[in-house]
Amino acid sequence: MNSSWWLKLQERIWGLAPWDAEQISDEWFRAHFNYAADVVHQWVGDVLDMRSARFLNFGCGDGITDLSLVLRYGATAIHGVDIRREYAKLPRIAREQLGMHRIPSALTFETILPGTPLASRHKGMDGIMSWSTFEHVQREQVLPILRDLHACLRTGGVFFLQIEPLFHSPFGSHLRRYDDVPWHHLLVPEEELWQIIDAHQGPINAEEVDFGFADFGVEGYKRFVFKEYQHLNRLTADELVSLVEQAGFTVERQDRRNVELQPPAQLLKQYGDTVLRNNEIFLLLRKGG
Repeated sequence: MNSSWWLKLQERIWGLAPWDAEQISDEWFRAHFNYAADVVHQWVGDVLDMRSARFLNFGCGDGITDLSLVLRYGATAIHGVDIRREYAKLPRIAREQLGMHRIPSALTFETILPGTPLASRHKGMDGIMSWSTFEHVQREQVLPILRDLHACLRTGGVFFLQIEPLFHSPFGSHLRRYDDVPWHHLLVPEEELWQIIDAHQGPINAEEVDFGFADFGVEGYKRFVFKEYQHLNRLTADELVSLVEQAGFTVERQDRRNVELQPPAQLLKQYGDTVLRNNEIFLLLRKGG
């Protein structure tokens, strides 16, 4: 029996499985279930009806934000794609954090290889979202992927894209869980960064510990996040906006958020204040006629 069909039948008879946000104990879960989902809805909810729109989540990760959009905002069709299978943990995570014994049929997931074209299988989408994903896409693949996502959308469809932290910002290395010196990745050699991470003995901020941590263990997770750092594409906000426009999108709205920290003088000469202090970018893009 098709599992999706069975889930839909269960929901038709009994409704969505009960859930209780008061049970949430994990800070990573809380941040993505509350804050990330709220931001997506704030940006997309006014331009699309989430109760009827078909969404693609590019870089869905563990699927927590998607689950929240269904439970808290009434989304009825979200298909998440990712190169890792973190979303396979979602049934367990939802059971542990929400007491929920059945994942909504509105959610479907798919594992893809980097650069896999999606438009041939996912045309006519009303909306696309991507949360802190595009900084991990290899630079030469960014424009082809953006063009493919453009082709996934129906005419008039929208794409919400967020990146935080941007590479040149104080903690753009994504290594703050081990190294809290601002702009350290731009100031010291890569080998010195690794030595700091390798020697780290203290606890990791709970908000920085994703559900993949247990798969790697303490030392394996250090190697994993450092490899992720090495493969960051180092895009600036201006470069990202230029690429989305080259891909055919119209920028309807954007917000660039900056930190208040003062960058070191030696970095100001090399990169400039704007690039160094720009920590996050939000973009609402549209596919025109």
